[in-house]
Amino acid sequence: MQIGKFARICNTKISVLRHYDKEGLLVPDYIDRFTGYRYYSSEQISIFLRITALKRAGFTLSEIKDILKNMHSDADILDLFEKKKREINEILVNLEEVRKMMLRDQKSKIDIRFIERENRIYVRSGKIDPNDQNRVREIIEKNLAENGYQRVSSYAAYGEMNSLLCEIGCEVVRLSDDEIWLNENIDLPFENDEKVVGKWEIVGEFPVKSDFFSEEFKKNYVYGATGRQIYFLPDGERYWCYGWTRGKLLIDTGDGSCVNDYAVEVYDGKIYMFIDLKSYEYRHGGQPTTLVLRQIDNKAYTAEGIARKDNIDMPFVDDERIIGKWKVFGFCLDKEGFDPENCQTDANYFSHVEFRPNGEIVSKYGEEIISGKDVQEWTKGFVLRKWNKSACAYEIRKVRGVEYLIIEWKSGDYRWGGFDTDYYIFVRE
Repeated sequence: MQIGKFARICNTKISVLRHYDKEGLLVPDYIDRFTGYRYYSSEQISIFLRITALKRAGFTLSEIKDILKNMHSDADILDLFEKKKREINEILVNLEEVRKMMLRDQKSKIDIRFIERENRIYVRSGKIDPNDQNRVREIIEKNLAENGYQRVSSYAAYGEMNSLLCEIGCEVVRLSDDEIWLNENIDLPFENDEKVVGKWEIVGEFPVKSDFFSEEFKKNYVYGATGRQIYFLPDGERYWCYGWTRGKLLIDTGDGSCVNDYAVEVYDGKIYMFIDLKSYEYRHGGQPTTLVLRQIDNKAYTAEGIARKDNIDMPFVDDERIIGKWKVFGFCLDKEGFDPENCQTDANYFSHVEFRPNGEIVSKYGEEIISGKDVQEWTKGFVLRKWNKSACAYEIRKVRGVEYLIIEWKSGDYRWGGFDTDYYIFVRE
C-alpha cells in the first residue's frame, strides 16, 4: 500500500514514516524508482505499532532501532523494561492510554461486507447515518488497504426512500501478492501534440478519476509524490525514464516499460492531464490508477537544460589513500546507515574503479570502460564526471578492520528525478 494509506491506517503523518525510513527503523517494502512512491506491506503495521509503543514507553529512536535489530521476542524487551524501573509508572500510564485508544477504535468499527456478483467484487457498509459518510469511507479505505484490495469506482450511497439510514459502497478488485513486471513496446512512432509541451506538476495519484473532482477526496485521499515535475520535451525527446507521443506517456524504469494513455482537460481555468497510470496496483493484477498533472508552462525545454548539475570546476588536490584499484562490494541508499552485513550486494553495474596519480581515473560501468581527463577525473573527496556534470563525493570508511570506499551514485534519479543520491560501496582489489 502507498505511504499515504499506510499513514492513515497507523494514524500517523507521512513525515514520521519518512523519518523512520531515514533512521532505518521502518524501511518501505518497495520504492517505485519512477515516482519515488513508498509502498508498505500490511505486515509492517505491527512493526509501526511496536515502534510507537516503545516510544511511548520512553525509549529513544536509537534504542528502538537496537531493540528491533537485536531482540526478537517480547521476553527480551521485557528484560529491558526491568532495567528502566524508574520509568515504570510513566510506561503504565502510556500503556493505559494505548489500551483506551484501541477500545475506542474497536467501538468505531462498522460492518463491512464483500459481495461477488458476475465476476465482480463490491464492498458495502452496514446501515449508517448519511451524515457519517466521510468517516465510513475512511474506514472502508483502511479495510481495503489492510486486506489487499484496490478500489476501482467512486463511492455510491444506497437506501430506501424516506429512510433515515443508508449504505455506501464501491467496486473493488483483489490484488495479487505476485508482481508482474511490464515490458511493453515504447518505441512508438512520434506524433506531435503541441499543447502538452512544457512543464507539468504532479497534483496527485487517485484510485479513480472522479476522486479528483471531489473536494473531500482532494483533501484527504491524494496519494503520491505531489509537487514533483514532469517535462514533455519537444519532438518527444526522452529524458530519465520519460518519453511521449500524442495521447501516451512512455515510461522506462530500467526494470520494465509501459505505455500510459493520457487526456488533457481544462478545469477551473487550469489545464490538467489525466494519465491512466500502470502503477503498483496494475502490476499486482489491479487496474490503472489516475495520475493527475497540472500544466505550469508551455516552454520548449531540453533534457540537458533541465538536468541537475554540480560544480565540477575543482582544482586537483592529492589523496594518497585513494590511489589503487577498487572493486564493487555493494549498494546502499543511505551511507550513514551503511553496514556491510546489511548491504545490497547484487548491484554491480558500477563494477570497478581505479584511481591513478594526478587525478586520472578509470571506471567500468557495465561493459563500458570510461577514462580520460576530458571525460572524468578526481580530486580529494570527489569524482568529477564531466560528461554529465556531476561531482560525486567519496569517503573511505573502516568498518571492523576493513576499508570501504563509498562513492555517491548520481544517476538519472538524482539528475532529473529530484531524488537524493544513492551510494556504491567498494573494497580494495
